[in-house]
Amino acid sequence: MTQTSPVGAATTTPPATGTAAAPPGGQLGKDDFLKLLVAQLQNQDPTNPTDSSTWMAQLAQYSSLEQMTNVAGSVGQLVTASSLTQSVDLLGHELTFTRADGSTGTGVADSLSIQNGQPTLDVGGESVTLGAVTAVAPAPAPAASSPQTTTTA
Repeated sequence: MTQTSPVGAATTTPPATGTAAAPPGGQLGKDDFLKLLVAQLQNQDPTNPTDSSTWMAQLAQYSSLEQMTNVAGSVGQLVTASSLTQSVDLLGHELTFTRADGSTGTGVADSLSIQNGQPTLDVGGESVTLGAVTAVAPAPAPAASSPQTTTTA
């Protein structure tokens, strides 16, 4: 955006009020976009205002950015819920999984917990993430017990 000033008039730049830390990954978010839009409005030349079509395009971009951010958050929640549902379905089943050192383990999924926002299954005393599971088998049949008889006198 260019600014023009009448001949002989001094052009001043407003002092910086502080710097915002950049988000991780160097990406700008919707708050940064809004700050840029407001700064553009504050610093535009009153004798040569921004074209209204440009203004509308920028508002549309801001609205799209906000909606994409909301959709990304919703998709993240859906993925978490799906992982939790899949993990619950594995309880009681015999699982084969790969350990962090590359070895393979097998056991029955006994319980479920959430660690660092991810469902984790307890398989024979080991914490197993859903991504480490390589095979699922039906639950082993319980050992047959001998029938007990009771005698009443």
